[in-house]
Amino acid sequence: MHAGRPARRLTTTTGRGAAGRRVTHGASFTAVSVRRSSERIVASSAVVFALAGLLRGCVPSATDTATDRRTESYPDAATAKQQMIDAVDDATRLLGGHWKARAGPDHPEDCVLSDGEQGAQWRYLSGSTLAGDPSEDGARIAEHWRGQGLRVIVRDSDDGPAVLGRGGEQIASISAYASPGNSTVQAVSLCFPGDADRIAEQQADE
Repeated sequence: MHAGRPARRLTTTTGRGAAGRRVTHGASFTAVSVRRSSERIVASSAVVFALAGLLRGCVPSATDTATDRRTESYPDAATAKQQMIDAVDDATRLLGGHWKARAGPDHPEDCVLSDGEQGAQWRYLSGSTLAGDPSEDGARIAEHWRGQGLRVIVRDSDDGPAVLGRGGEQIASISAYASPGNSTVQAVSLCFPGDADRIAEQQADE
């Protein structure tokens, strides 16, 4: 703006249109321009908020990302079975005497994996006519399993102590019943992906 030149003011002219109505040109033009600018601002704001919502929907949350990174590790059927057999053999060697399989180790059962999916597990029961001292045998196996890092529960009964071990990374559980002339050791394998009925059918066909 040059010095000394008065500022231009918006003037309003009034006349009559073709139908004889009075028309205010300057004010009407200004009002329309302001209204249209406001509408564009509102529309632009709506688009910005909509895009922000879409972006939030496209970016995974911390929980989703953590879930994707988390992976479960399960043994296969053969590994789970062998670990179970080894646990039973270890216990029977400690107790001594002659032991014979009464159920399993090729006995599949249903179980549920830690992710909620269906799985299968093995069960192995071995028995002996061992005529030892039930209290001493129960205490010995309980101490042995505690040394292996298992959580051990001992329950006394009229026939002899029952010892239950859980935890560890090799089996789901193992138990020993020390009874004169009828001692047993039973173990349950870790749950692994599979279907117990289908595994039983496959074993029957072999």
